[in-house]
Amino acid sequence: MFDSFCAYRFPQDPSIFMFQGEMKDGLLPGFVIAPFDLYSHDPVTIQGLTKAEWSVFNNLLKGDNFSDHLFDFPSASTTKEEHSHEVETIVSELQGDHSSKTIAAKVICSNSPIDAETSFENLCSTFPNSFVFLFYTPRSGGWLGASPEILLKNEENILYTYALAGTRPAGSDGDWDAKNVKEQEIVETYICDCFARRGIKAVCSPRYSRAAGIVEHILTEIKGEPNTSVDLNEFLRDFSPTPALCGFPKIESMNRILRLENFERGYYGGFCGPMASEDEFTFYVNLRSIFFGQERWCMFAGGGITVSSDPDAEWLETERKAEGIIKNLKFLSQK
Repeated sequence: MFDSFCAYRFPQDPSIFMFQGEMKDGLLPGFVIAPFDLYSHDPVTIQGLTKAEWSVFNNLLKGDNFSDHLFDFPSASTTKEEHSHEVETIVSELQGDHSSKTIAAKVICSNSPIDAETSFENLCSTFPNSFVFLFYTPRSGGWLGASPEILLKNEENILYTYALAGTRPAGSDGDWDAKNVKEQEIVETYICDCFARRGIKAVCSPRYSRAAGIVEHILTEIKGEPNTSVDLNEFLRDFSPTPALCGFPKIESMNRILRLENFERGYYGGFCGPMASEDEFTFYVNLRSIFFGQERWCMFAGGGITVSSDPDAEWLETERKAEGIIKNLKFLSQK
């Protein structure tokens, strides 16, 4: 019996895929959903996919029991003071190390029932270059987002990904500042090192800017061909989250996030996407996303903190990222 639902649309593709299925533990063929912390929690997969309509999702959400979820809903929005304290603490703990960074996230919470179908359609229209997704499982609850960042894709035994980091208003003139360039360099180096540990030579494109709604980022396309079979579970645990979602060094940043943030990231910063087999999959990072239930929702937004970070500038960056999603949400009370 089905208990889960997913809908998604790839970048620059008008096709919307919508399925119902059954949640299974592990990384399996179907629609994969993985949390931020793969060291502590395993992915789940929606299997037995059959075509569905929005009514299926609405019925599942009506019967949702929040107590069954793996992660709790954040209790309150992050204040500017709380976010500034986190940024200042990270800068202090980095101790002038220009090769390190940690992602500071915040949450914006509200009690409103979301019109998922209209909100999904709005995101598809506003973010043509993003992976727009919505999923529900008993383990994860409901998530909706428009991700500008692919985590990893395997097509004809070629692995594709990209290093995406740095943020400024879309259409900004001039060169990127040193702080944002360094952020992106850290992500690119990390990905190339992950490939190299498995004997995969990374081939990188020149860096360029890519718009994602009202903001833009620095991006480097990266690909590589494995010479031998790669254990996908092991690779993904090493690879995700990248420094763009966690920081660098990874374990140190992960521990800092768990210590400083007063909410669980849950599936924010993890990844999701369709998987036909270990040789054919497309996983996108779960970001620019909201966690929601029948009567409430929570938007997650984060930014990379380095020794050059300014708390006010970092707060403004997260506000811009959140605004791009929130302004596209439709609420049932507004009909």
